[in-house]
Amino acid sequence: MFIQNDKIYINARFLMQRLTGVQRFAIEISKELKALYGSRIVFVAPNGILHRDIGRELEVVSIGRFSGYFWEQIELPLFLRGQQRPLLLNLCNMAPVCYSNKIITIHDLAYVDMPGNFNWKFRTVYRSLMPILVRSAKKVLTVSNFSKDRLRHHYPSLSESQIEIIPNGAEKMFAKSPRPSTEQPFILSVASSSLRKNLDIMILAFNKFNQRNQEAYKLILVGDKDRVFERQRALKLSSGIVSLGRVSDQELHQLYSSASVFLNLSLYEGFGLPILEALSHNTPTVCSDIEVHKEIFEGAVFFANPHDTGAIADSLSLAVIDQNGSRKERIVEILQNFTWKKSAKKLQEVIETIQKL
Repeated sequence: MFIQNDKIYINARFLMQRLTGVQRFAIEISKELKALYGSRIVFVAPNGILHRDIGRELEVVSIGRFSGYFWEQIELPLFLRGQQRPLLLNLCNMAPVCYSNKIITIHDLAYVDMPGNFNWKFRTVYRSLMPILVRSAKKVLTVSNFSKDRLRHHYPSLSESQIEIIPNGAEKMFAKSPRPSTEQPFILSVASSSLRKNLDIMILAFNKFNQRNQEAYKLILVGDKDRVFERQRALKLSSGIVSLGRVSDQELHQLYSSASVFLNLSLYEGFGLPILEALSHNTPTVCSDIEVHKEIFEGAVFFANPHDTGAIADSLSLAVIDQNGSRKERIVEILQNFTWKKSAKKLQEVIETIQKL
């Protein structure tokens, strides 16, 4: 008689990857699930993980000789078959095609909605594998109603009941750190160098805002910087623009807390995690008026047309003056609704429903 392994296995290949919002989701949800399930949950990754401290915390099991797609599509499913085919949770878009007892998470549909942001190899892999993954998964998770609607648009075979929304979260609200009076005030942005992050317009809008304020502010950019300034060479960059590249979590907390305003002008997102993180530090936030931002952050932020530098500069001026005073109740409500603990508990309900079938 065949007895299925009732442990939950998590595809932890995300520990091989540099940290973006997708990996942040996977790491924080994994920590919460570890607290909920203890030894009943098993994290499996290739050898040579990048985030070693987190790997030790999650007690990751390293298997196989390879990494990347070959590990995920060949070695991982072979290993799971030897474990009586347990439920596999995949938190970062991709999953093994030839393994059916799985949950997948698709954070957004940018690979089809904004294909110009990705190279042809990435687009080919996702467009080839994703329809199969969607059809074969027990459940498809996503992070917002907007992404759920895009999933059903691109994959009409998906029913309403097959998709579960497990949103991003943030920690409790942090107290604002006073900025030394000698330190120049700054606007903060946390984003990759992808075209959809709209950094060209951000820089132009900041320059316009700063000219109105006698060059009193800096713009600090956090995230991949290898391609940011390559694309900005045609723009007039002021000395007030600083790209820090990647920073530690502790440094990021300090930057969120000390910023005069947080600025996010993305043209497309599945959620908008940096906005939630900025609000958790009670930092006034200006963001693009795209659909998903309105869904999640209405009433808590200052919206602006991400193509209109004048409107963005106006919103920055309002945010500097207001400092969230009129938005505090809505921010508290959002932070109560979107926590990693709540998201993990909701995911636990999904997992247990599947395992009872």
